[in-house]
Order: sequence, then C-alpha cells, then structure tokens
Amino acid sequence: MDDLDQWLARERLDEPSLDRLEHDVWGRVRDLRTAQAQSRLRVVAVVVALSVGVANGGLGASLAHTSASEMSVFGVSSLSPLVRLEVD
Repeated sequence: MDDLDQWLARERLDEPSLDRLEHDVWGRVRDLRTAQAQSRLRVVAVVVALSVGVANGGLGASLAHTSASEMSVFGVSSLSPLVRLEVD
C-alpha cells in the first residue's frame, strides 16, 4: 500500500493537474447545453419567420389582385386576343 501512496503522491510535471477536472467537465456540459438551446431557438425563429412570410405573401397576393376597370374596354389592351382569356 505504501508504494501506491508514494506513486500517487508524486507530482508529475508532464501531466495536467486533476484538481479542476470536475469543474471543467461540468462547465463544458453547460456550454454544450447552452449551444443546443441557442440552435433550437434559431430554428424556431426561422420557422416562424418563414411561416409569417408565406402567410403574408399568400394573403398579400390574393388581396393585391385588382379588378378590371370598366374603362379598360376603351384602352389599347382591350384589342388583344389575350383579354378574352382573363378570368375574374
């Protein structure tokens, strides 16, 4: 048993100290959890932004459709054969 105690008591200069090992491990775990939470938050923000953009784009496109003016029959565009293909 004395040999083991002497071996453990020897200070090795080439190896790092293990005094703060547990603190360092838990610090790394905390950092990884924080990074995972931030990445989840980024994904949620992107999904919300995309859904708002798609909803506004679809709603905006449907509301932006202007009805044909009654005066369009007097314009040059009324002579186009494509006018007959327009569906209101």
